[in-house]
Amino acid sequence: MQSRSKWSIRPIITYTMLFGILSIFIFAPYYFTDTSLIWQSDGIAQHFPALVSWQEDLKNIIQHHTLPTSWQWHIGLGADYYQTFSYYTLGDIFSYGAAFVSKAHLITYYNFMIIVRLYLAGISFLVAAQYWFKNRPTWHYQIAVFGYVFSGYTAFSAFEHPFFINPLIIFPLLALALNIALSKQKYTFLTVLLFWTLWNNFYFAFMLMIGLAIYWIGYQIQNHAWSNWLAHIKLLFSGLLATLLAAPLLFPSIDAVFTSARSNSQIANGLFVYPAYYYFALPGNLIANQTTPSFWLTGGFTAISIMAVIFGLRRWHKYQLFNWLWSICLIGLCLPIFAAMLNGGSSPSNRWIFLLSLPISCMVLHLMNQLDTLTKRDYFWFFVTGLISGLSLFIISNFNLNSRYGMMIALYFASLALIWTIQSNTVLKPVWLILLIIINSFFLVTRNHTSNTNPNATDLLPNKVVKQLMNQQKNYSNTDSKQVIRSYVDNQLNNATGIAPATNLPLLSTLNNVESYWSLQNGSVSKGLSVLAINSANPNDITGNLDSRNVLSNVLGISKRFENPDTLTPNSYQTQTNQIINGQSVNQSNNAYPILYFPKYYLSKKYYATLSPTEKEATLADSVVITNHSSTNKSKFGEQVVTGQIRTDLTKKAKKTQHITYKTNADWLPTGLYLTPSEALKDTELHLEISNLHFKPYTLKQQQHVALNQYRYKHVQNARNAQKLIDRQYNSQAFTWNWYKTHFSSMGKETGNYTISTTYNNKVNTFTQTGQSNLSFYNPQTNITMNLGQASDINKETFIPLTFNKVGQYDFDVQIKAIPTDNRFNKVAKHIKNTAPSYKIGNNKLTTSVTVNKPKVLATTIPYSGGWTIKGNHANLIKLGNGFIGILLSVGKNNIKLYYHTPGSHIGKISFLLGVIICCLILFINLFKPIQINQKYK
Repeated sequence: MQSRSKWSIRPIITYTMLFGILSIFIFAPYYFTDTSLIWQSDGIAQHFPALVSWQEDLKNIIQHHTLPTSWQWHIGLGADYYQTFSYYTLGDIFSYGAAFVSKAHLITYYNFMIIVRLYLAGISFLVAAQYWFKNRPTWHYQIAVFGYVFSGYTAFSAFEHPFFINPLIIFPLLALALNIALSKQKYTFLTVLLFWTLWNNFYFAFMLMIGLAIYWIGYQIQNHAWSNWLAHIKLLFSGLLATLLAAPLLFPSIDAVFTSARSNSQIANGLFVYPAYYYFALPGNLIANQTTPSFWLTGGFTAISIMAVIFGLRRWHKYQLFNWLWSICLIGLCLPIFAAMLNGGSSPSNRWIFLLSLPISCMVLHLMNQLDTLTKRDYFWFFVTGLISGLSLFIISNFNLNSRYGMMIALYFASLALIWTIQSNTVLKPVWLILLIIINSFFLVTRNHTSNTNPNATDLLPNKVVKQLMNQQKNYSNTDSKQVIRSYVDNQLNNATGIAPATNLPLLSTLNNVESYWSLQNGSVSKGLSVLAINSANPNDITGNLDSRNVLSNVLGISKRFENPDTLTPNSYQTQTNQIINGQSVNQSNNAYPILYFPKYYLSKKYYATLSPTEKEATLADSVVITNHSSTNKSKFGEQVVTGQIRTDLTKKAKKTQHITYKTNADWLPTGLYLTPSEALKDTELHLEISNLHFKPYTLKQQQHVALNQYRYKHVQNARNAQKLIDRQYNSQAFTWNWYKTHFSSMGKETGNYTISTTYNNKVNTFTQTGQSNLSFYNPQTNITMNLGQASDINKETFIPLTFNKVGQYDFDVQIKAIPTDNRFNKVAKHIKNTAPSYKIGNNKLTTSVTVNKPKVLATTIPYSGGWTIKGNHANLIKLGNGFIGILLSVGKNNIKLYYHTPGSHIGKISFLLGVIICCLILFINLFKPIQINQKYK
């Protein structure tokens, strides 16, 4: 790429005016309908609560010069502030302005900053483009910049994850800075951009570094500069300096990633190839974007952008570097492992596709400069590409001639026709092409959001609702700020609930809500709780709702539960009369454990592994598991867990374990098991334990066969019913034809996702196994436990139904375990509370004094982290089997002082100071050098 000797403001002024007009058309409807740009899922669950909390912290930093404490008890069970929010707000410079707006205007700020981010992405591109492409007409830049800013990626990110737009601002400037460093040996700009990249977000920094490395390789190939070792060393030094400066936020973030619940996830979710439906949609994603992108393949580039790529491919040698990039990326888009590696070795997410926006838009500038060289062969391949993309969109819209993708197909061919007309008719002004690109951009962004101003179908929340949700958090209050009192707050979104498993709205209250939903969760606790088979837990929400289990909720110290009417209430929790907070009942337990307590028994890891999930939960009531402990102790309370007698056929004898093989059939007869009467079940909580669970989805042909049989079965049953009219429209052949039309494009969607539901005492409990296509919550489980609630009607046989939502074969073993919730548990809990030591909490510390007459373990429900250290007499810190902290006590008095620091923060601060010193030395040398030169020549 050639550098530009003259820089013009005109493209930016033109872009600003056109962007303003387009933004009005895109965003004005939300203003007039009082609709915020806050998504019902992660928007209200994560992004906006994080911004509200960050606003308060920013004001404290500015006004009181105090930084937030590292360890914060009100983030789930307790979590590191900097490690939790580094992904969201701490490095996002566009969140810093929240410090200068009132809380009442924060929603407006959130909305407005989305538009600002989009605008700055375009400015960033124009700055780089004018440097690389000199003396181009203004309209060339406009064609390219709108293709850069408005794509399927931004159409999805702007409404769902606004800070995902930041990399689009950074990347052109980062590539430009590298270009300047390599060509002019000026590294200041590069160091600043590298710092911003690493500070902004560790996740996107990883992908941006890959993009930068590719640009560096391309530059070396083009300029034959491999042997310039001095330049390479200077680049590495620039990167090292930027890393040192970003270290206070970067190093803790890296530690959080490697110790998080997601660190042990299966690479590419176990996929070797994508499901068939992904490949069906792949060509169509060139010119259109799906409402919910499969594997984050957002696609959706402007028609001119796609034609530019084809233009370059047709001239392989001239644009060889570009073409190798397109080829590698096309192959990569077909392989899950490629997406997984670019996603940090985790799930197969194609978020990296945003990196292509820059080279594609640069290719557009090449095309615009050579429009007059286009040949009939070029137009032929433009047409064929549009035809293949259109066919792909036709397939994924179920062969519907009234396809919702019709406008995108029409815009593609309209762009093709207009380019041909401009080439053949020099009188035609390019303003028409700019207008068509803006229309293309408009439909790319808004097409999937047309229902957002419809209150019955929107994915966004009204401004008034967001304000109401924010204001009502103050109604949740913690009565004791000197102790860690935990609570559980049920879902507050009601019919506006999105795909997020939980919300972090209680973060804005004074409660210590145990359920939290953030990208990085404590890996130790996640592993410790996973053996309890909590059916609602996942790597982003490691506790879920704890399945409303009585013993577990109390052991974790939940004293209050704020519940919706349809939520199962554990037995220890008594409803507080006339207490309704935010439409939720208040249920309180007197059995909630303190965060420090003395267990009665110490169990070996080997013995613990032999127990069922319910038995493991029961042992937590009076025991702890200690690694490398060889004791033969057993939990006395754990031994009181009872296994119920069950059968699936009333003609057969009941037994403790039943193996069930269920195949989807047409008769809709209920499937389930019968629980035999037993007095042993009295005053217990019943758990349905499913183990060795395997699901084999039916093939497309098998699914069609089942659907057809169900259609026929329903017709026969209705025909036998004299109360119903005869169906004169019955046509099994037409049914088959339409079934294939509707389901062909979804071939392969049965990637292991299904639900199993059961009902007991009119309460429904559902386990959802997310499929391999789920990039955030995929958590394959073969053992699950479902809380049925308090045992009832124990003197008669009870049928417990099981329903399965996906067509296929299910194989599993099932048991019903009964865990005491009566006075047997009350006594254990009372003993734990009476013998628990008192403690004091402070900023990043907890102190207590304990005297023991023999060596003991002081158990806690404080999540284990490498950031905890202990200072005391003969005391040692250990990780208990459940992922919490344990403290080894010696005979005599133990003065315990637990201190917390963010892992990586010490080395981060030292690195930052070293970086500042180096910067000062460089500045001093640069200032002193001219003085020496002047003195030399005097």
